[in-house]
Amino acid sequence: MNYRFLFLLLALLGATGPQTLPPLHIAERFVAPEGWADMRDYLCCEAQQQAKRQTLGQQIPARMARACEVVQQTDSTAVVAVELRDSTGGNDFYLHFVRQDTWKLQAVRGLAMTNFGRQMLTVLESLPAAERARYNQTHPKAEYDFTVNNIRLWIGSDAEIEAHFTQRRADFEKAVRLLQARPDFTTTTANEDAANADPAINALLKSLYISRVTRQAADCDACVAFVIGGLIDNTVGLLYEPDARKVPTMNPSSLIVVKPLGKGWYLYKTS
Repeated sequence: MNYRFLFLLLALLGATGPQTLPPLHIAERFVAPEGWADMRDYLCCEAQQQAKRQTLGQQIPARMARACEVVQQTDSTAVVAVELRDSTGGNDFYLHFVRQDTWKLQAVRGLAMTNFGRQMLTVLESLPAAERARYNQTHPKAEYDFTVNNIRLWIGSDAEIEAHFTQRRADFEKAVRLLQARPDFTTTTANEDAANADPAINALLKSLYISRVTRQAADCDACVAFVIGGLIDNTVGLLYEPDARKVPTMNPSSLIVVKPLGKGWYLYKTS
């Protein structure tokens, strides 16, 4: 048998199939401004149904800078965060991958319903001083400055949320200590309400622009979740869980990203 011919034939047959690419490389090609002829070889599931002719990168305005970062990769799944940025600010979305015969892009996710927050912010920022004072009188539990800064975080980029956390990390950690000193801070709504109403905790949360602290968020009863905001199931916040084994697993159906910030802290989003 001519083994040299056999090896050549096998090599040619292999060359006709899709090249094996890791999730990061697939993400970078999928969000690049130029097209990608082999795109559909690396798609499956809902992503295959949604991306018919154009990559996501072709649909994004050309002026936007794009940066990809692997959030997590296991033997079977991966999540890559994509940051878009221009002179007006940034935005983020998340590519979920599954390994079949090769790595495939399964779904694209981002925090939904943020346009409502942007509309609210536009209205609030246009209020004259007298109207802002009146707003404080009618909203004593969520005054003007808190509400505006809370919405800015809610609709802000991951980088802006991370910068806020880094700047105020000591206060976030102080809030965790105060909560840990309360044995009644459990997953029952009544006990959570009591913890959030604690004067020291409440004042600290307001200064951090956090809407609520809970153990009933982000598919994790063990975590302490500092909820920034959102609508319905589309929320963003910060998680504290020092035991990495207890951190919930990302998935495209609910917990779309859990991004490590170091020493047991994470940025999370649900959808």
